[in-house]
Amino acid sequence: MRKPAFPALQGLDVRTLRLFESVIRAGNLTQAARANHLAVGAASRRISNFESLIGTPLLERYARGVRPTSTGVMVAESVRNILDELNGLSSISQNLRQGLTKHVRLLGNGVAITEYLPGVIRKFRDRHPDVLVEIEESRSWDTANALQQEHARIGIAAVNQPPGLGLRHFEYVSEPLVLVAHSSHPLGRRRRVRFTDTLDYEYIGLQQESVIYGPLREEARNAGKAIRSLAEVGGLYHACRMVSAGMGLAVVPESLALSLKGCFELSVIRLESQHNVFREIVLHVDEDRMSETERALLDHLRNTPPLPPASGR
Repeated sequence: MRKPAFPALQGLDVRTLRLFESVIRAGNLTQAARANHLAVGAASRRISNFESLIGTPLLERYARGVRPTSTGVMVAESVRNILDELNGLSSISQNLRQGLTKHVRLLGNGVAITEYLPGVIRKFRDRHPDVLVEIEESRSWDTANALQQEHARIGIAAVNQPPGLGLRHFEYVSEPLVLVAHSSHPLGRRRRVRFTDTLDYEYIGLQQESVIYGPLREEARNAGKAIRSLAEVGGLYHACRMVSAGMGLAVVPESLALSLKGCFELSVIRLESQHNVFREIVLHVDEDRMSETERALLDHLRNTPPLPPASGR
């Protein structure tokens, strides 16, 4: 009979691991015991037994609580990884009980996830009720890299030029770019504006390189001007939120602007620009390397375009 690789850890149970993680997070044994439905004495014995199994103290006790030793910090990281894996197994088990026997992963940027995919994925699930669709937000170039490295096989990306490197693609969405401004902004009552005329005002910029703002910056340079950023944020939704607080302008896809118009105090203004179209493509690896479920999702994306933005939203 094969001997266990770590005989010193035999007898360790999941409840003790969860308790230890709670103690590290709370910095207090009493609070952790209460959160894990244990008496303080029972919790203390479990922690002491755990330290004995590891072979060294993991916690420093002091008047107001506990803190991990240097070894305790390392053990806590390993414990979190173990609990994450167990949570993953629990999710798989729950999915199986619910009849979800297949799985597919789809990468997409924020606009794709919030504006294009909800209705499309609902229709896919209606046709494939046994499939769990995992949708992960990813920046467009990160999506291309993930597909090239086989971390995923299908993604939706906004790119000015489709990346090469062996990936396949097809056009998915094309829609206008619009300017959003607070209703009190000097441009707030305009129905249409030339992009170069907006450059006298400040914008909300993006922290990462943007397929929207890159070409617009070039257009501004050609006009002898520049896009001046009042603040930088992590995505287009956050840019709209800043605009709604009266902090500048932003250029975003029309569908996003219209969906947020009713929630925030935004004016949506048609933009006259050389670069006033937002395009998304579906990127994918060769279909021979896909599972049957992945091919089904790819066909669904190819044949089920998202609804166009409703001007009244």
